[in-house]
Amino acid sequence: MKMKSLLGIMLSLSILQSCQNDETGIIQNEVNKQGITFSSIIDDAPNSRAYDTSWEKNDVIGLFMYASNAKTNLLATNIPYVTSNGDGYFVSQHTPLQYPEDNTPVDFIAYYPYNENISDYNSYSIDLSDQTQQSALDLMTAVNLTNRNQTLPQGNLQFKHLLAKLVLNLKSTSGNSLKGIKASISGLQVKGTANLGEGTITPSGEATTFSLYIDEEATKAEAILLPQALTGNLKIKLELNGQSKEITTQIAGSIEQGNKYICNVNISSKGGEITTDPQAKYIRWAETPLITESQLAQSNIKYITHYTGETYTNSTHSGIKIRNYSMLYDTNLKMAYWVAYPLCSWYLGETGRTDAWDYDPELTESLQPNLGKGINGYDRGHQIPSGDRTRSRSINEQTFYYTNMTPQIGSKMNQTIWADLEKAVRGWSSATDTLYVITGAMPTTTTDKTIKYVQDNSGKNMAVPKYYFKVLARKVSGQYQTVGYKLDNTSYSDRNYNIGLVSVKELEEMTGFTFFPDVPEITESVKSQKTAW
Repeated sequence: MKMKSLLGIMLSLSILQSCQNDETGIIQNEVNKQGITFSSIIDDAPNSRAYDTSWEKNDVIGLFMYASNAKTNLLATNIPYVTSNGDGYFVSQHTPLQYPEDNTPVDFIAYYPYNENISDYNSYSIDLSDQTQQSALDLMTAVNLTNRNQTLPQGNLQFKHLLAKLVLNLKSTSGNSLKGIKASISGLQVKGTANLGEGTITPSGEATTFSLYIDEEATKAEAILLPQALTGNLKIKLELNGQSKEITTQIAGSIEQGNKYICNVNISSKGGEITTDPQAKYIRWAETPLITESQLAQSNIKYITHYTGETYTNSTHSGIKIRNYSMLYDTNLKMAYWVAYPLCSWYLGETGRTDAWDYDPELTESLQPNLGKGINGYDRGHQIPSGDRTRSRSINEQTFYYTNMTPQIGSKMNQTIWADLEKAVRGWSSATDTLYVITGAMPTTTTDKTIKYVQDNSGKNMAVPKYYFKVLARKVSGQYQTVGYKLDNTSYSDRNYNIGLVSVKELEEMTGFTFFPDVPEITESVKSQKTAW
């Protein structure tokens, strides 16, 4: 599914987290006395759907069939087909389509959502003024099945989005509920006409003001948008408890067909006044936590990304640089709050540990601790483990940068229970294409704000973490799973890392960070999971 950030970063970057592309399994249509049946994919992803998850049970599409290369010669008009199990396999609701007995080839036009009143595929009316039923608005078409007959029936209906989607993730930073919040957009056209055969949209009517759909917990505002040119930047108005705030996004120029725009906004409503802290502009991937504009405005906060030196060679991402890891680093504390990275077999090999201790070349040496001779009383604890990057020497060397190190208790923490957790994480990565990992260190807790320091080899202070955490997400059988771990920076008498098992939601509350903000499928309920893998 194509995605784009409201802050101007193409979220298609976030699909680079996948270490290999799944092969699309093509299922042959069954042509028998039951008539023609269809399998389907959306935006080249098996069983994905316009509305972020998957086809739902009893979703209905409409089908037109006409003689190949002769759209005026319609053989069937707006025939409803249903996927009873929600698996993207469609059969006729009533009288099924049949291939011509003389084996004349035919073409198909399919669309979603089904409208029984459609008789002309050249003129499908669109009205997005009421956003309360998002899945019923997200128009898609499939026109790829051409020159088909009984001897060549194979192929999936390949659906493409004709509209765009906006997702506004809302998070309260004041502890007050956001229930009752309203979001609206002014100055956009919401009506138009679609040509289902050509996949084009023609806006019509005057620009208007309309409300976004707000979910029950007031954590998300959504809208399906008509592709159109923009005058200036898109703005969103928030209203809560009689107060209002306008957000100016960085989406400008036009709203593009098939794109998803995501904006993450922190909101405080203390004293009745709405203040917002939008997501900053930075390179984002699936595993990257939310960084706000106010955070990056601080001179001591640095966002650093390291690349592997290799590029993708597959057709989808050919030539694009492959990332190693990213981090949010505090130059005052001389430590990273978190290090985020993908983990899969591509990153693992036989290189082993290089012990190439060195300064991070992406940051001035004076802003880093000098750890060439270790840390008095502590281990130099990796956040991204050396063992997670053994594909090549150069990739492993990057894990030994001082920015990746923190003062960690040694023999009964770093070398035992923490090492066992790191090993387990590598094992869990084999159960999915890519495991998304965030490893973090916090110098304070919700009840203890005193920061403890230790001196580096040059006499500079660096903070000692009070606890470490890991946040993990993976997709299994098409569904995301998450889990979290929190272990204090202390000595442990045993090696059972599950004593630190927590939900990702709990870690968000402890740390103040928002995890996986740009992966809509990782919902609040998914983050609340607390089951050991």
